[in-house]
Amino acid sequence: MKKSLLLTSLVLATAFGAAADVRYTTKTGSSPAAAITTTTWVKGKRQRMEMVTDMGAMKTKTVMLTQCDLHQTVTLDPDLKIYYINSFDNTGAKAEGGQGTGTITNSYTVKDLGMEKVAQLNAHHWMITTQTKTTGCAGNTDTTSKVEIWTAQIPVLNCPEAANYSQPTCKIKFIENGDVKGMRAAYNGMPVKMITYQGSQQTSVMEFVDYSTDALADSLFAPPADYKKVTPAEFQQQQQQKMMQQFKVPNQ
Repeated sequence: MKKSLLLTSLVLATAFGAAADVRYTTKTGSSPAAAITTTTWVKGKRQRMEMVTDMGAMKTKTVMLTQCDLHQTVTLDPDLKIYYINSFDNTGAKAEGGQGTGTITNSYTVKDLGMEKVAQLNAHHWMITTQTKTTGCAGNTDTTSKVEIWTAQIPVLNCPEAANYSQPTCKIKFIENGDVKGMRAAYNGMPVKMITYQGSQQTSVMEFVDYSTDALADSLFAPPADYKKVTPAEFQQQQQQKMMQQFKVPNQ
């Protein structure tokens, strides 16, 4: 079965359990000159995400595999045919000087705006305002964000293993206040439409543009055999060299 959806917003990854192979494509834009197109494939405990950033003369592509069964992510460069691995289990490493500590406190206000049809899907409409305060090694900030979302019951990757993956230099305590129950209900599913705001001004719109439940090949979720494994530092260095070649201004 295959469905094509033409929506007007953005998609987040949630913890709604995947029951079948799925592929979906989203388009995000803050202006006509800048757009990000992301295609995601999910099969069991693995996910492939390809992100293409188009800013006119500059166009880049990022590919990341999440392999929950192996507790790792794999970042690939299809042009250079290289990849590197980050393990979820590396979080036990201690940085020189030990860990810092910090807190992130989120306080939620949630409005339930009822059910609506979005691109022929039954979607739940919500408005969520979040005040976020951080302290310690998380920084000292106090910000408020507002997001309007429409969520539908579309399967996505369920990878609680990745929740433990964080920077080893900062031990974070998370605190939730306000309408926590409403926030969790709002994100119980896939956001098939999303608008972010700064005050009353829209700052970005994310668009769900394609959805399919066709069977997916296992080969999508592992590095190809002809790709070379490198270190993260080598990967970054080779990418920088590639970008310098791509955007080099010809001699006049």
